[in-house]
Amino acid sequence: MMERQKWIEIQKELEELGKLHEETLSSPAKCREFNSRAAFFLQDLEEMGLDRMADIFMDLLGICSPKDFSHCENHERTKATLERLKARINDSLSQIDIS
Repeated sequence: MMERQKWIEIQKELEELGKLHEETLSSPAKCREFNSRAAFFLQDLEEMGLDRMADIFMDLLGICSPKDFSHCENHERTKATLERLKARINDSLSQIDIS
């Protein structure tokens, strides 16, 4: 089982990605930044051995394609995926607190 501090770091990064993702609606540059940071986060998840979460994040990146001149048609789907991952992290943290 992973230590609590690692889960907190993952939780913090997901929060930051969520905030950045909300900014993507008004800025194509923020969309590209989100995509890049999300790719690095996927790599971190894989290195930590969190394969299920990495798979979910890989699916997220599969639908995330930054556009310069049009609205993202997958914004809500990406947002929902980020929320599901946050819930998964919270569940993991609550299990550590109980143990």
